[in-house]
Amino acid sequence: MSSRTLARAAVFAALYAGLTLAPGLNGLAYGPVQFRAAEGLLPFACVDPAAVLGLTAGTAIANVASPMGIYDVIFGTLFTLVAAAIMYRTGLRIWALAAPVVVNGLGVGAELWLVLHYPLWSSVGWVAAGEAGVMASVGIVVLLLVRRYKSVLGLTECVT
Repeated sequence: MSSRTLARAAVFAALYAGLTLAPGLNGLAYGPVQFRAAEGLLPFACVDPAAVLGLTAGTAIANVASPMGIYDVIFGTLFTLVAAAIMYRTGLRIWALAAPVVVNGLGVGAELWLVLHYPLWSSVGWVAAGEAGVMASVGIVVLLLVRRYKSVLGLTECVT
């Protein structure tokens, strides 16, 4: 891994963790109804492998504050890695935004059920709804901006 890729991954990790843990935003980031503004950065994973790694690391850092504890650090981070990897394989296509909705909806919903004993299907539904809200607002804007300005962002060498 080049130092440039590592630096980009570190920036993505810091942005994700910061946007999740920031006062005001952290109240929406955990529990049965989640609206993580930081998830709006996931479209970068469609074109930049550093984003896949960085957003995964940022999720691990942010999940340290989760009420699900170590389970969310491990499994929540794994769900982000899977969703980001699917997005990378999909590329800058609108349906790439469905990956985190499905993966996190099912994964985090099941995690809430197993760890905190919330009802399974309502947890799946609410997590997916929150993720869909982020993807339909912030995510779509980021996807369109990355699609249009990827060369300005230095992403021309990445898969599209």
